[in-house]
Amino acid sequence: MTLKSLGLIAALLMLTACNDSKTPSNPSPTDPISAFVGTWRSTATAGACSSMNWSVTQNSATTATITYVANCAGVPVTGTANGTLSGTTMNWTTTGTAANTCAFALNGTAVPGSNMSDLNITYTGSVCGTPVSGSDTLRR
Repeated sequence: MTLKSLGLIAALLMLTACNDSKTPSNPSPTDPISAFVGTWRSTATAGACSSMNWSVTQNSATTATITYVANCAGVPVTGTANGTLSGTTMNWTTTGTAANTCAFALNGTAVPGSNMSDLNITYTGSVCGTPVSGSDTLRR
């Protein structure tokens, strides 16, 4: 091998080493619905609905199932709600039979609080023919 050949090989090796750039990895986008997933407890001790406990399970990138227990209009209410994400707000709706005796229908919104351990909810509807509406902060 000649000196000229060795110089050419060395130059090629240096170029190859310099061209060994790694493509930066793109972090996966944050899943907005993940801010809602988990178990939440009411901070309200009074109001149209109190003693709320929610368990939110993600179904897809924009939908969730909410299993809940609450006391609304003085009547125990339990069931499953459907949540749909719109931006950073989850719209939810549910219907059922309260205390196994009378119909209820509720709907509202849920928005994560600034510290991500709060979930601010609003609701409206009727329980056993009594109109209910209000808001609450649920905590993890």
